[in-house]
Amino acid sequence: MEVEYAFLADAAQATDGKLHVLGAGIDEIRAPDFPCVHPYMSLVVKLELHPSECDRDHGLEIELWDPDGNRIGPQLKGVFSASRDSDHPTRSVFVQMVLNIMGAEFPDPADYAFQVIVNGQHMKEVRLRLVRHKAPAGGPEKAEPESKPPQDATT
Repeated sequence: MEVEYAFLADAAQATDGKLHVLGAGIDEIRAPDFPCVHPYMSLVVKLELHPSECDRDHGLEIELWDPDGNRIGPQLKGVFSASRDSDHPTRSVFVQMVLNIMGAEFPDPADYAFQVIVNGQHMKEVRLRLVRHKAPAGGPEKAEPESKPPQDATT
């Protein structure tokens, strides 16, 4: 079994073999205060299963680790399986999963990581950096308009 990809997104859905994703590739979250709670994100994982790994249950665990390697928050656990391709029995089979994570709490600005574990074996780490970011007083910074050089006057 191999991980084809794993990433964080604002939202995602896997339907009929297709993946619908918004805001893919989150690797940093900025927050004005800590601890902070991120309301919603999706962890997208695609696994490639060898035909010998099909037609049986596999355990999936997702853990969020802090910079010291301690698990924080709840551990997500589930079971998945995939049927062997009867038309092409020697081909690999792919399994796409979307794990929607609501209310993830981050105690400090630091480097965190989601650990993807299948059948007790670590398969992938998806890193996430949390940064303290205060908006300037009066709201977000406004871009200054570009100044244009004066036009040459011709008569």
